[in-house]
Amino acid sequence: MDSDDLRTFVELVRRGSFSAAASALKVSQPSVSRRVRHLEDELGVELFERTRPVVTPTRQGLAVLRLANRTLAEWNALVPALQGPEPLHGTLHIAASTTPSEYLLPGLLAEFTRLHPDIRFDMPVMNSDTVEACVRARHCDVGFLGRRCKDRHLGSREAYQDEVVLAVPAGHGLAGRESVDVAELAGEPFIVREPGSGTWAAVALALQAHGLELPPHRVVAQLASPHAVLEAVRVGHGVSFVSVLAARRESGVVTLRLRDLAILRPVIMIYDRRHVNRSAAAFLAFVEERLPLGDTP
Repeated sequence: MDSDDLRTFVELVRRGSFSAAASALKVSQPSVSRRVRHLEDELGVELFERTRPVVTPTRQGLAVLRLANRTLAEWNALVPALQGPEPLHGTLHIAASTTPSEYLLPGLLAEFTRLHPDIRFDMPVMNSDTVEACVRARHCDVGFLGRRCKDRHLGSREAYQDEVVLAVPAGHGLAGRESVDVAELAGEPFIVREPGSGTWAAVALALQAHGLELPPHRVVAQLASPHAVLEAVRVGHGVSFVSVLAARRESGVVTLRLRDLAILRPVIMIYDRRHVNRSAAAFLAFVEERLPLGDTP
């Protein structure tokens, strides 16, 4: 079983089409088809249902996906380990936007540190735009941001699939509802995040994709963190859009979705392909194994 076949297979599952996988891997579409067919011939099963609009893994394909994620994670960790006998050590510089830094990464960093006790982390919290700039400038080894990476020269992987929901105070008139029409938000006092926030960028993109926009409303505060936003919502200062990762840990706040509109956003892990040190390589592999294709932590 060829490691490039496995990488191609995993990328095809991620992208949902042969052309998108070929573009991501910077190879031709026939090359992707050959590698997938080679795996299918070797295993003697069909790994994808090709008759659907999106290329979908079969049940056997999902089993191979689990194997491929484990195998590639171990391989990616093994390669840098073979470059020297000494344990990983030093400081790993990670940039993260607020939601990943507060709700996704703490547990991962603690687990990774148990495996590699000689590595320490420096993790400044930034908005998504600044995270990408930090990694691009090579001041940060790895970044986590709440939107797709804009710089095609940077490597990127989806670490988690987040959802953005509307948060209202427990006593709000909408609190007993499961969903709300966008038009019903007219005149509501809104608490917003700072420019560059991945959460609010996801809201704007989702509304735009459905030909919608927020109706006239009042912006009563601009705050810099999910916790501050949720606290302001809790005390009745206004309503806001927040990550479900943050909202599920806050009491006194009720969440609901926009009707017929799921606001999903990926948490993306980024790095500079040309300058990945051993510690960063081990951490990238660890995260891919721990959170394959956005599984819930």
